[in-house]
Amino acid sequence: MKVVSMINGSLLSESASYYAISYAQSVNLPFTALFIDNGKESKERVQKSVESLHEIAEAHNVEFEFIELQGDVIEQLQHFCQLYAVDTLFCATRQDSKLRSFSENIIKSDIETDIAVVKIKNVAHVKSTGRLMLVSKEQINPHTFVLWLGLLKHSDGYGRIYLASEKGFAKATTKSGLKYLAAPFMQLAIMAGISEENIEVINAIKPMGAEGLQRYVVENNMDLLVIRSGVYPGRQLADIGDHCSVNSIVFYPWKG
Repeated sequence: MKVVSMINGSLLSESASYYAISYAQSVNLPFTALFIDNGKESKERVQKSVESLHEIAEAHNVEFEFIELQGDVIEQLQHFCQLYAVDTLFCATRQDSKLRSFSENIIKSDIETDIAVVKIKNVAHVKSTGRLMLVSKEQINPHTFVLWLGLLKHSDGYGRIYLASEKGFAKATTKSGLKYLAAPFMQLAIMAGISEENIEVINAIKPMGAEGLQRYVVENNMDLLVIRSGVYPGRQLADIGDHCSVNSIVFYPWKG
């Protein structure tokens, strides 16, 4: 298995790759920087990104490789994921969802891997991952959880789990009920060596809407959001990424 991040020489893709390297370190997997040349990107800028990412990977003791392919991006990506066991594919998306991003095509392509779409709102804040928030439904996807947990372990930071589901909240009408829903994941985090004091389930009886989540992130000084796709409708999810002041990762588990 390997962690793969798509690069194109942009600062956004390079920043997204930092999260991929951090995750790869935590789960002890090699990291691959993947560039698919469709004739539209600057190879000089790509090479500078490769050199920078190689240095970061070495500093984190992560095995590094660079692969360059040519041709149609989606076709090459599908072929690549069929040949290699990819744990998670990271890709950056544009800072404003009104500007179409190629990440949308990747999400719709049914590639046989989990996809982590990274929206960088503050490049200077990429390495600040001390306060991480996981936003999921009452049934937390294990791959989404592992990504959040890996980044949390890498930063030795403080994590919050928020279960945003009308169905789950209807069942859990008390704060203790909310804690019960997330208890197995709290226990897994503790088994992974994270202090119990560094993890918290948010005690909110009514689920927060998209605007409420944005306010919560600011008021509680969070550094990074990890959001399971489908928690909010697509437009609301885009609004969170567009208007939130922090970087975010929307995680799309493979539906195979």
